[in-house]
Amino acid sequence: KGPLIANRYNQGATGNANFGYFGGGWTPSPTTIQRIDFADDTATALAKSNLSRGNQNFDATGNQNFGYFGGGDASGPNPIVSTIDRLDYSNDTTDAVTKGPLSVARYALRATGNADFGYFGGGATPSTISTVDRVDYSNDTATASPKGPLSATKSKLAATGD
Repeated sequence: KGPLIANRYNQGATGNANFGYFGGGWTPSPTTIQRIDFADDTATALAKSNLSRGNQNFDATGNQNFGYFGGGDASGPNPIVSTIDRLDYSNDTTDAVTKGPLSVARYALRATGNADFGYFGGGATPSTISTVDRVDYSNDTATASPKGPLSATKSKLAATGD
């Protein structure tokens, strides 16, 4: 099918019924969010908006209206971040907005969610952790609530949900 606009790895991805969004990743343009249109999946992805920082090794989840990109490695003096950026699908050319942070800064975490909540689990600080944070989409400016934990410390894991 159609390619992304740049080769990247360690990026986060989310979407809704119509579009898929790929954000960040390792160079070039680690802040760019690319969009694929499911109705025309042979076309090249489009550069839409940007994350608040260059980031990789993080994950994303969302619902029908918004995508949430959380945690990861960023460049700078404090490379492990707890930041959550929210992308508004109805205006995906506007840059993502920083929302409430995760309870623990970490990278190599994974995310899943449903219509009401997003869950970010595991990761490394650099020590591997078992923390699960829940983002309440109706109050996404609050710090994510610790839930869980996972049954064991894990990083670079996988997540799914319904």
